[in-house]
Amino acid sequence: MAWTEDERGDRLDEVLVRMKTIFEADPENAVRSQEFIKTFHSFIAEDLRGFITPKAKRAGVRVVEEAKIFGSYKSKDVDVTVVHPTNGPLVLVGVRSQMSSIGKNVLTYYQDIVGEAISLQERFPMVTAGYAYLHPLNVVPWQKKNEEWTKAESPNHSRFARMYAAIGQRDDRLYKHQTGSYDQFAYAVVDFQSEPIVVRDDILERAVKNLDMSIRTFVPRLIDTFHARNLWVENIFEPTMSEEFPKEDSEGDEEALDETLVDPE
Repeated sequence: MAWTEDERGDRLDEVLVRMKTIFEADPENAVRSQEFIKTFHSFIAEDLRGFITPKAKRAGVRVVEEAKIFGSYKSKDVDVTVVHPTNGPLVLVGVRSQMSSIGKNVLTYYQDIVGEAISLQERFPMVTAGYAYLHPLNVVPWQKKNEEWTKAESPNHSRFARMYAAIGQRDDRLYKHQTGSYDQFAYAVVDFQSEPIVVRDDILERAVKNLDMSIRTFVPRLIDTFHARNLWVENIFEPTMSEEFPKEDSEGDEEALDETLVDPE
């Protein structure tokens, strides 16, 4: 069952506390082992999993973490994927975090995530593609195992929000001919030093007008994009209860459903 808005907020709060605990216990290992970021993967995967209908689950639709998906020239380990057993990927989500050296590496990673979008969208032009990026509000220095210290940073989150907005607004009508831009983007600026931990969506709202980039709405936005793009497909995802896709969309004659989702029994 899909989470309510309050439930999603509670789960996010729990995940961020867990991530902070993992990072503070051993910052270097948290990054190298990927335990830190995979905790974030799992939050997004579980949110998506809740929207898959019982009928779709019986037909084999599932959420896969670290799925190996063919791109245009090579395979890519996609962080979170919703896959149909015969029709392939329906939703593709990349996830990344940076807890240090943000200014040094952010442009390289920016180039990488644009390249990922191009490769996957060339092969799957109708897929719903999203990306979730996490930065700390401020980088607090920590000591590496070689006894060197990382540098303190106060990242320019407003600038980064505008950068990510530029690649997070794939055209609703021309998407089949547009690559390198995601359908939905989430930029989580997290104040891990506050008590309780706070996600600073206010920074995004000031930097980018009229575009929702909140991690709290990320998965429902992906689902809405899938529904808008596949109006003829029914009963894969539950409606998000938005104005465009209300609860009534899930009600109707089962005999009218597309045969791609027949029961396997």
